[in-house]
This record gives sequence, structure tokens and C-alpha cells, in this order.
Amino acid sequence: MDGLNELLESLGLTEYEGKTLSTLFRLEEGEAPEISRLSQVPKTRVYDVLDKLVKKNLVIEIRGRPKKYRVIKASKVFNQLLGEKKNEIKAIEDKAEEFANSLSALEKMRGARQGETIMKVKDARDFEKILGQEIEKAQSNVIAFSEITDKHNVLGDSLAKAKANNVTVKLLNAFPHNAVKKNVKELKEFEHGLNAFIIDDKKVVLALSDFKKESPEYHFAIWHDNKPIADTFKHYFDKLWPQGKKAGKNA
Repeated sequence: MDGLNELLESLGLTEYEGKTLSTLFRLEEGEAPEISRLSQVPKTRVYDVLDKLVKKNLVIEIRGRPKKYRVIKASKVFNQLLGEKKNEIKAIEDKAEEFANSLSALEKMRGARQGETIMKVKDARDFEKILGQEIEKAQSNVIAFSEITDKHNVLGDSLAKAKANNVTVKLLNAFPHNAVKKNVKELKEFEHGLNAFIIDDKKVVLALSDFKKESPEYHFAIWHDNKPIADTFKHYFDKLWPQGKKAGKNA
């Protein structure tokens, strides 16, 4: 059957084990020489492979002269292999979560960054990822001159996490976008030409390039703790807010 060997290998068997088991599925029971011939597993290897499959409880050894091998029920084979694979993935997930928690603790120990950072990226989506990380660090509030569209999945996820952390989010978005409305306290539409996020009344993330246009590189800045700049953007935001229209409604 096409793809069966590949499936068995993806579930953790070696190439020879997959070929041997695949052949036994067709035969149900057979002697080693026949299994070797049909599976194209060398005679010098087939006994060793069969012994390993027996130890894995996938094949039953029938003693006699000659010795024969019988595969267990196919559904049990796949249930066992899938269970082992799931346990393996769960162990990896647990280890990854452990390291993620350790690294998050390390980030907190480093404390808040000071000054400003000017960044240059080749892919506009990298700005979205970094901005999303900053949004997720918010402790109380986020206000923004945003240009979020349906393509900005990372920002949507970050806004959802901010909401889950009881962070209030208020957006003046350049495009109609009802999809993010559930994750923000207030959302209005206004063509402002900016891409600036003010976080916790002191941090500002500002796009210096036009991320709507194709470009070989994009620039943006982060003021990590600069209340005067944050206040300047907040005052402009408060001035434009009454001019915006509620998302999804006519002006």
C-alpha cells in the first residue's frame, strides 16, 4: 500500500522495521526468508529486525521448525505507535514549557529596558512580531494609532493575550476591522497615517517606515521608558479620537 512504509517510519520505526511490518500486514504470518524477499530487507538483517518488532510487541514469534512470525491486529499496532508518539511529543512539550518559563523568569530579572532602540528588519512581519511581544508585556493599558488588517494575525493574538491579562486597549485604526473589536476596549476608524503604540503611558513603539509598501528593509523605534514622548502621542490621540467613527458603522 502506497505510503504505509512512510507512515510507519513517521511513527518511529526504522526503514527496515517499517518494510518488515508492512509486509507482514499483507501476509499476516510468514517465515523470515519469505519476509526478507517480499520486504527487500536483507537476509542478514531480517532476523534482527523481526526480533526488535517482537520486543516492541508488534509481532508475535511462533516457535517451531521453521520459526514463523505473525503481526498483531493493525488497529493495535497503530494505537500503540500513536500512543508512544504522543508520549514523546508530550515530553517535548513539557520540556519546552519548562525552558519557556525559565527564560521568561530571566527576562523579568533583567528588568525594564531604558533609553531607545532603533531597529531595522527585512520582513514587515518581523515588526509585527516584535510589536506583539511589546504589547504582551503591557501591564495596564495600550492606546494606538494602528493599521491592523486581517493579515496581522500575530497582533490579533497579542491583543487577545493583553485582554486576558486585564490590559485595556484603545485603538484608532486606519482600516475597518471588526475582527479585533472583541479584544479591545474601544475601537474607532480614522485615516491617520501613523503606526504608533503607547504602552503603559511610558513606552512608545513607532514605525518609521511605511509598512504598507514593499521595501527591502523597514525601520522602527522603541522608546522603552519615555513619558514625554508617550504624552505627546497621547495628546494627539485624544485630539483625533472624537473625529473617528465606530468600527463597522457609518460616520
